[in-house]
Amino acid sequence: MKKILMITILFFSAFALFFSCSDENLADTGTTLYDTQLQLKSVAVFNDRPESGNGTIREFENSDTIGLYLPEYHRGYPFPYIARYHYWWNLSGPIFLSSEPSRLFAYYPFEQKKHAYQSDKYIYVEHITQTDYMHGTVVDGYVMHEHPYADIVMRHVLVLVQFKFIKNDYPHDCSVQKVSIRNADGITHLKSRGTLNLENAEIEPLDGYYDQAAIRPEDMNFYEPYTSEEEYACVLVMPIEPVKNDGDLFFEFEIDGYIYTYPLKKGTLWQSGMKYTYQVDMVPPVRTFKSSGAATGISIVLTQTSSY
Repeated sequence: MKKILMITILFFSAFALFFSCSDENLADTGTTLYDTQLQLKSVAVFNDRPESGNGTIREFENSDTIGLYLPEYHRGYPFPYIARYHYWWNLSGPIFLSSEPSRLFAYYPFEQKKHAYQSDKYIYVEHITQTDYMHGTVVDGYVMHEHPYADIVMRHVLVLVQFKFIKNDYPHDCSVQKVSIRNADGITHLKSRGTLNLENAEIEPLDGYYDQAAIRPEDMNFYEPYTSEEEYACVLVMPIEPVKNDGDLFFEFEIDGYIYTYPLKKGTLWQSGMKYTYQVDMVPPVRTFKSSGAATGISIVLTQTSSY
């Protein structure tokens, strides 16, 4: 009887030990029960000013999706994504953290068709669709077993150029139908497409793409004084190196059916993630400005440059 009891105890001890070892060392993932999973604590949009124009995202909403990149993560796919539902951010799958630090980068927007099988650290960006692309980093710089909770801060990567129109004695409806930024004929200075490096947030322009950056606002006018920057005309555009010659780039405005142009000066520079505000004064025509039969011309004065 003692022999049978001893065999039974040994059997159940071995059985328990087998399943204990199996649970602690998961064959499919190489993880253990003691591994900690990544938890998204918060995702915020960096903004050093309360008003940043109507061309940018200030906070995320339900159903927004953000792509992630963990260069040092080798226990699974290093390009997961997170989606916001009911004020919580949910990961596309578990990310098991080890004792080794892993950097974490983020990008917006995440698009399933484009990024579902992402294999490198470069993301396509452009200004043709006026998409507000963003790049993010985790506040502490990395995540790991001892630091599983991630606070991500997102920053805009395109340039925001916004325009404040001043009516003065302009006699018409003050309706803004189009605002564009474009190359002069034969000039390829302004690139319309590029790639975003997820590790350093730098944009590399692509040659062969020189489309204008343009908006066609609905119900925008400056007949009454502005109450906030949210009412300004805002254009998202790719960064540019210093303009080589006066007029290589120019602004074009369609106001009340008339076309006005203004050449940018040599040395004009727009950096990634920056905001540039121009004041557009409606004044009598000057020889250096062009208009298509309008009764008044415009002059443009740079009034402010600030990061956002």
